[in-house]
Amino acid sequence: MLTRERRINNRPALFTVILAAIFWYVIFGLQLFNFWYSMAVAAATLAVLSVIFYGAPFTREEVNPRAVLLGVLSVAVLYAIFWLGDTLSAMLFSFAPPQVSSIYDLRSQNQVWLIALILLFVTSPAEEIYWRGFLQRWLDQKLGPVPGWILGAAIYGGVHAISGNFMLVMAALVAGLFWGYIFMRERSIVPLIISHALWTVSIFILFPTR
Repeated sequence: MLTRERRINNRPALFTVILAAIFWYVIFGLQLFNFWYSMAVAAATLAVLSVIFYGAPFTREEVNPRAVLLGVLSVAVLYAIFWLGDTLSAMLFSFAPPQVSSIYDLRSQNQVWLIALILLFVTSPAEEIYWRGFLQRWLDQKLGPVPGWILGAAIYGGVHAISGNFMLVMAALVAGLFWGYIFMRERSIVPLIISHALWTVSIFILFPTR
């Protein structure tokens, strides 16, 4: 459990939200650069700013067997949620399969092994450091645990709306609510980093839903 909570100032936090929206607009809207490199730069930049504005995202004590186990088990739960969601959406909405397939088409922009490394060691840890470890923590301090959790997930899903892909937005929203809930309960991003990293590699590389 997290034993210390430093206060996060409003201006730096708002600055990072605006910057995140700009990053996601460039990545999903303008599509000027390679998707995977762009995401790596964006996520890493937000994570670095989080550390500058808040400090170390977790303590050594938070890296323990319980956190590892929770992270691994949560991967299975989230994967099952997405598999079910993909199956039901394909049955109910004709636009769902093409939109999901377009997400998987992003794999063509790089070699699979390189994508896996980026997901494992750059984007997944960096996103959790920023989205849950910094942004949700700030919203929690301003609004309270439950409103902070919901609004944090809404912002996480909202920046993906720039893509125009409804299924991607819903995927981000569901994942944001899932990881945000774990953070709200655990007050630590260690299990989230493990969960996010293993889940993205599973859903994108090892066991894609389509």
